Amino acid sequence: MAALIHQVQHDAASLEQFISLIADQCAQRSGAAAYLEPSERFFSFVTDLAQATRSYLEETLQSKTDVQDLLDLRRDIALLRAGWRFLHVFVKPVLDADTRRLPTSIIQGLTERFCEISHFRSTDFVVYHTDDFNYFNVKLSVLKPNIDQISSPVNGPTFPQRLGLIGIPCSQASSLFMNCLIPHELGHYAFGELSLGNKFGAALEQELIDRLGSTITSQQRLWLVYKLAFWAEEIFCDLFAVRLVGFCFTFAFVELFDAAAILDENSAYSPDRSMTKPEFSQYPPDLFRLRQQVAVLVEDGWWTELTGIDSHYVRTLEAAVSLKDGDFRFTELPASIAADPKVVLSAFFAVVPRIQAELNSITAGLKVEAGAWKEADKEIALYLQNGIVPSAMKKLPDTVSLLNASYKFYLEGLDLLLAKIKDADPSRPVDRAKWTKKVESWTAKAIEDVFLMSGKDS
Repeated sequence: MAALIHQVQHDAASLEQFISLIADQCAQRSGAAAYLEPSERFFSFVTDLAQATRSYLEETLQSKTDVQDLLDLRRDIALLRAGWRFLHVFVKPVLDADTRRLPTSIIQGLTERFCEISHFRSTDFVVYHTDDFNYFNVKLSVLKPNIDQISSPVNGPTFPQRLGLIGIPCSQASSLFMNCLIPHELGHYAFGELSLGNKFGAALEQELIDRLGSTITSQQRLWLVYKLAFWAEEIFCDLFAVRLVGFCFTFAFVELFDAAAILDENSAYSPDRSMTKPEFSQYPPDLFRLRQQVAVLVEDGWWTELTGIDSHYVRTLEAAVSLKDGDFRFTELPASIAADPKVVLSAFFAVVPRIQAELNSITAGLKVEAGAWKEADKEIALYLQNGIVPSAMKKLPDTVSLLNASYKFYLEGLDLLLAKIKDADPSRPVDRAKWTKKVESWTAKAIEDVFLMSGKDS
């Protein structure tokens, strides 16, 4: 018995040390680092949860006397450690993402835009760094059970309501254009918060039943539903991003995935030379995703203006629009599932229109900013062309207009800026990259000024 008590005391002390090393990083941060308010909320949650865990260990150890109680406590300590190991994964990335190392202005602008959707008032996001070149939303369905594994037994604080976690590539802290991909991750948050996976999953299952009947087992159908529901989520998040911020997301998508590689020397679609194949696999094919995005750009009034932009990005979108459902394939069906992949894909295509219908319902009342962008675009471009921060305009442009006008200028107006710069050579990638960064910084400063002048700066 004495040996068991000492063992459990050792386990508790080991957990105490592990927790302290995590919580102390949050509580004893460098005075030179500043953080956005959502990150501060995260740090406070971690320190409060650590204190609750310490109190639980202290009080419980004193009350456990018999063998079974001690064995149960040993098991509880193991579960608590597992929960803290999960939480530990996020602490350093959030600590590394202070305001000097985050695209603060665009995060604030996008968060404000997201909160214009009635269901998501007062929602905030902790943005952290990831070593992967990937943008990532931590799903609440994953986060909450792991946090509850700590908070429930120790009677500690629950994870803050209306607080999401989004990872961005650590290399992209100073990028404006690439971070236009963040709205896709906001879409993942909305998808999970509204339990859309259940809704689309049910619709997909019914489509599969209608088409395949009893030719596959319920277990095989469940596998297909999971696969197709993942595709539906990716499409929803793309469309959500376009609805939220316009074509700047779509152009960033084209850039990230090198989707313009589908074009030949005449800017025409060349599938044989393309790295982007029209095939469904883990993700829907890029060209299918772009085709759906254009549908929202058309509905929201962006598209007619875009077709006049002389850019291979626009030619890529036009090529995607020219494809039909029958041009896409699905060949990765397991041999154990005796179903025609074309039939499976047709079930997915049948649900795709419901994705945009669901988007329209969720964003009802959200002002589409295409009109404001069209009104401000030329003036913003003129300011950028002359190296002036666009917040100097008489009528202060909104964040969405700034992002789209700046991205459009990046594609078709950069040469006008370079022509005014002594010794700048438009044919040199290093010069184009240098002045692209300048355009991004001027736009970011303008977005920051929008917050300062509206009294919303945090």
